[in-house]
Amino acid sequence: MVIEMANKLVLIRHGTTGEGFHGRFVGSTDVPLSREGCSQAARLSYIIQDMGQCTYISSPMKRAVETVRIALRTSIHFDLDPDLREIDFGAFEGLSFEEINSRYPKQVNGWTGLDRDFVFPKGESITDFLVRIRRVGNRMASFETETVVVFTHGGVIRALICYFLGLKPSRYVLFDVDHASVTTIRLFGKKGILAGLNNTSHLRDI
Repeated sequence: MVIEMANKLVLIRHGTTGEGFHGRFVGSTDVPLSREGCSQAARLSYIIQDMGQCTYISSPMKRAVETVRIALRTSIHFDLDPDLREIDFGAFEGLSFEEINSRYPKQVNGWTGLDRDFVFPKGESITDFLVRIRRVGNRMASFETETVVVFTHGGVIRALICYFLGLKPSRYVLFDVDHASVTTIRLFGKKGILAGLNNTSHLRDI
């Protein structure tokens, strides 16, 4: 049977990067996994081994690449896609929300409302981020494999959910996406339904 387009996306967030970054916004900062994050990535292999033949793609950022390499365990090929990198928070990088609200109070509303005209100070614009989300979403839906497994970041996963479900981008706040969690979208062309959100059952013993 020839499959003309992918019909399932499995979206996996990278493992945790450690207590030093807990509660802080890390986008373009290229940090590695913590020891716990490596353990989380290893647990993902139990999910992946039952998926059969898939296409694997990953953000090129260190924390995502380390996650996919540990999770796959073998020499299975995966591709890097720069459109899957996390948004560049610019001057907000490494800060907590409280610190951002204190230092940049005028910018917070534009950011949290995902205003398309908003640009992170010294960082990426919301418009540019959403353009690459749409671009990579279309590519993933066009893969000639039944299942596409994607290793990426929390903000990217939330934005992809909104894109495939036809929701306004500002609805991203409705979705919780934990480290090393698995979210599944069933595709019908370039539209989708949410079949599973934020599954962390494989991490229960960590």
